[in-house]
Amino acid sequence: MRLFGTGRAAGGWGIVFVVILLISAAMVSLPTGAETGTKIATFYKAHGSVIALQQILGAIAVAPFVAFALSIGPNRWLKPVVAVFVAFELATNAIPLVMVAMSNLSADTAYTLTVVEDFADAGLFVSVAAFAIVAPMGDSLWIRAIGIAVAIACVARAVAGLVGIGALDFVAPLAFIAFVLLLSLRLLLGADEGGPARPAAHRA
Repeated sequence: MRLFGTGRAAGGWGIVFVVILLISAAMVSLPTGAETGTKIATFYKAHGSVIALQQILGAIAVAPFVAFALSIGPNRWLKPVVAVFVAFELATNAIPLVMVAMSNLSADTAYTLTVVEDFADAGLFVSVAAFAIVAPMGDSLWIRAIGIAVAIACVARAVAGLVGIGALDFVAPLAFIAFVLLLSLRLLLGADEGGPARPAAHRA
């Protein structure tokens, strides 16, 4: 039983999430633990208002994502996976907001909080990987295969980010966005208004 209405409604929520996420991601790229504490503190002081707005938008995006994810269809694994995703997403939003709010942000504090942010970000990508595997359960084989590919990219991004490798910084997030968009469009185009959010290919 879906929690937020029809399959088409789920597709609409997914597209809203994608739009907000793209706007947020385009605003600014936050420094990581690969930078020095001095550079991090200087960056936050110079871009505080933009960073704050970006993190607020990121937190707002949680609502349409939850509505989308929990409306995909009956799946006992979705709730725990979505709960973990929300926890890590809000953590990655809260830490930069705390840094922006600190009027006397020191280099040491900036570096320490950024390292914590890096771990939270890694956890977020692992939760995204879990979602990419769980969400298309019962769907077409090719959709599940795409989900697995997205999951692999996200796990690789989580590990790479912790060791200071940025090769997947854009690939993994874009893969996740494209996957959500794909699921959303399939729900919008193929779901019955009052029935389960089944892929069109599975109908008699």
